[in-house]
Amino acid sequence: MLVRSASAAPVQRSRSLLLLRLENAETLGEYLGKAAMGHLVVRLSMTLSRAIRPDDPVEIIAPGLFAVTLNERDELDAIGVGRRLLEQAQTPIAVAGRDILPVLTGVLVHAEGASLPDLADMTENARQRFEGLADDALGRVTLFPYDPALTRGGQGASVAEAAAAGEIQAYFQPQVCCNTGAVRGFELLARWNHPQRGLLLPGAFFGRMSAEDHGALTLAILDQGLRALKTWDRAGWDVPRVALNISNCELANPDFAAGILWELDRHDLRPERLTIEVLETVGPITSNAEARRNLLALARAGCNIDLDDFGTGYASLDAIRQFGVQRIKIDRSFVTGCDIDPGQQRMILAILALAERLGIAALAEGVETREEYSFLAQMGCDEVQGHAIARPMPLEDVASYLARHAESGRTIGRLLG
Repeated sequence: MLVRSASAAPVQRSRSLLLLRLENAETLGEYLGKAAMGHLVVRLSMTLSRAIRPDDPVEIIAPGLFAVTLNERDELDAIGVGRRLLEQAQTPIAVAGRDILPVLTGVLVHAEGASLPDLADMTENARQRFEGLADDALGRVTLFPYDPALTRGGQGASVAEAAAAGEIQAYFQPQVCCNTGAVRGFELLARWNHPQRGLLLPGAFFGRMSAEDHGALTLAILDQGLRALKTWDRAGWDVPRVALNISNCELANPDFAAGILWELDRHDLRPERLTIEVLETVGPITSNAEARRNLLALARAGCNIDLDDFGTGYASLDAIRQFGVQRIKIDRSFVTGCDIDPGQQRMILAILALAERLGIAALAEGVETREEYSFLAQMGCDEVQGHAIARPMPLEDVASYLARHAESGRTIGRLLG
């Protein structure tokens, strides 16, 4: 029998990686809110995808950061495509009743030869090139050759390596009861004390994290949060719990719930001292069998379950019932301007009514002004969190915050008495 040998796939000789950064993404996020900002990012991604051929994929690698892979193009062709994409992306987009004019800056890294670098290395190259861009590069695409020396530059170590080196630090943001003013807990937020770049917020490193990084980050932040609870208990502070955000990839780990419960047992803390925050925007939370098992195991053990970013995702009412969600966190996109915007007020009142009928608590996050705080308290919101209460703080500042908060409560009590 004659066997024909399969023809070898053609060897790719060139590859370009275009990294497009939405300027002022953080400011836009604060202005628009999470839901509208997510809509803007998706619209931009669709605009980019429609403007190129199907085998040149577009990926959102972080909020406001897009990676476009251009295959088998020479430098002139690649830079031409990059400039065309930038021009098409920088057109007005209607988002949440507002016309937004995106401003993007691009870095194009180009490689040629028989052995091409992988996309991860090219993406890292592009990230490092962003660090050294001149001010006049804003709103333009700049072409660079691929430089292997930059692959491990900039951020350097992975998040897992940073956690092992003790560079990951928990910051604490209080969650306050609207009825009593008491601190009901602290949300744990991650910061990276980078040896070269200083204190990094999550947006600077979340987009490139692997499943191993997520696991290491969670363990580092959880350990610091549980140690903080023990410290506050010994000092006599009444802080019922800490809250920890969990990624979808961690929930899909079969050993996740067992690991969390082991950490609680190691610190001699009851499960109800820990709140697990699950993002409503990561998927449907019921879509993965391991995620369901983990959430059920944690809930049955006594951990509190929060549904974060409520109103922006896909969770069903049955999921709230199934996993014993004790609290929903109202996304800041509904909170911003709720004291003056009738549309925001109607949405807030509807969510609070739903929570009351379901017998669960509601926490409003992203409360930026005292006026928003007052409106939410008057409407019956259970708890609030945001800069109007306190900004995230390192552990060494928490004790003084608790002392000031307790004294202000006593002062109000004396005035009312």
